[in-house]
Amino acid sequence: MKRLTTTLMIVMISFLLVGGSATESQAGFGVGLHYLNTVGEMKNTEGFDSSALGFMGVYSFGASLINFEAGLEWVPNYAFEKDMIQPQFFAFIGGFIYGGMGVGIGHINSEWQDKPFFALRGGVKVAVLDLFASYRFQKWDALEDLDTDDVNALTFGALFKF
Repeated sequence: MKRLTTTLMIVMISFLLVGGSATESQAGFGVGLHYLNTVGEMKNTEGFDSSALGFMGVYSFGASLINFEAGLEWVPNYAFEKDMIQPQFFAFIGGFIYGGMGVGIGHINSEWQDKPFFALRGGVKVAVLDLFASYRFQKWDALEDLDTDDVNALTFGALFKF
């Protein structure tokens, strides 16, 4: 896992260095909604709602076809009436249609995840609207009284960027 995290960071820094020398810089803030649908084994846990709606705030930056996004997500009443926050970072390639990968970590019930989640994301940018779908590979054993730690999720979101 440490090797994968190190490799991911090297790739992101390389993209930043290449993108930084490209044409005009693109930076800005965004806010939006994020729908999470847990598809991992946790969805079968009694009392756990596999669907959740979160709120996101992001800062995007980059140049040309290489872009990055740092964000914070808040999901009220995510699991057993507990709120979750997730700082996250993504690297993208593309323009109108884009794809990329990201990493983040969740915090719920006064505990951070043991391991970060990794995500694949694709989307479409139309003017100030960014519509996307992602798949998160996520394990989390900090939630109490569960038989599984598999909280993989298929997500959909909309961000208004300015």
